[in-house]
Order: sequence, then structure tokens, then C-alpha cells
Amino acid sequence: MDIKSVLFVGVGGDGIITVSNVVAEACMLAGFDVKKSEIHGMSQRGGSVSASVRFGKKVYSPTDKLGDVKFMIATEKIEALRWAQYLSKEAVVIINDRIVPIINQIIDEDDINKKIEMLNVNKILNRRFLDDAKKLGNEKVANTVMLGVMSTFLPIENRFFLEAIDVIVPSKIKDINKKAFELGIDIAKEL
Repeated sequence: MDIKSVLFVGVGGDGIITVSNVVAEACMLAGFDVKKSEIHGMSQRGGSVSASVRFGKKVYSPTDKLGDVKFMIATEKIEALRWAQYLSKEAVVIINDRIVPIINQIIDEDDINKKIEMLNVNKILNRRFLDDAKKLGNEKVANTVMLGVMSTFLPIENRFFLEAIDVIVPSKIKDINKKAFELGIDIAKEL
């Protein structure tokens, strides 16, 4: 199997590091060699956060070159565009349809949406995953809903993701995260 990579991008508080840890654990449980990288930046102030998980038979680097990333989960639209240069033409991109306000900046959401639609990738799902998570009772699991969607494109059995949630996620929120993951799989079936 070729090396696959998943790029996670968002802002502080979105759970980027947690969801990337779940994916890395699931990949290890599935028997892949895994490398992970993360950048926190000014995450405690709502700043940019990214993480990369690469997996395959043998992986030497935790990050991909520009234009090589096959999978992206973006918890915010501006961050999706900020990291778009890393996407390959075969990429599957899952975006939470929201914008985190930038102080003293005017944001043209129509322009941002047009730029997202113009991304030269295989598939884009731009959806308000926060609304899906709210239906489960906790908007903080939006990233896990997105992971459920993304899992349908990855060569990893669902049981490994569910086991990884058991290992990585705190006990009090394991069940809702498993429901969020399964909801994401159901959403992917609608695509």
C-alpha cells in the first residue's frame, strides 16, 4: 500500500490534536507504520492548529510535500484554504462549514465559498458539522462526525477507529464520540 496522509487543520479548541491522535491510534491498531506531526501555534487564542498523520507499510516522514496530501479534515473554512496548497488532485476534503471571526477583519464568506468550490481536488464535502454534533447534544464532537465521514475513504476498518476512541478519548465522552463517528458514516452514505 502506498503511504496515505491525513491533514487536520483548524483553530485552537476544535479538537484537531485529539482527532489526529485517534486516527494515528487507529492506523497503528490496523497494523500500519505511522508518523504524526502537529503544530499548535497560538491555539489557546483561537489561532491556527494543524496535525498530519501519515501511514503505510513503512513511513519515514511525518509530513507530506506540497500537493501530495490525499485527505484533509478542516474544522474551519479559512483554515481549509490556508492549507489547500498541500492537497493533491486526488484529495478528499471534509470541511466544517463555518468561519471563526478574525478581529478587525472583514470576511467575504461568498468569496471564501467560491474559492473552496474552485479547489482542484477529487471530492469536497463542505457541511455544517456543528449542527450534526448539536443533534447529538455536544457540538465538541463535530470533528468526530467529520472523522466518521472521512473513515469511509480510508483503508482502515471501523472497529479500529472505535478502539482508538476507547484509547484516546476521556471516559465521560467516549459514548458520544462513538455515536458521532457512526453518524459520520451514515452521512457519508448519503453522498
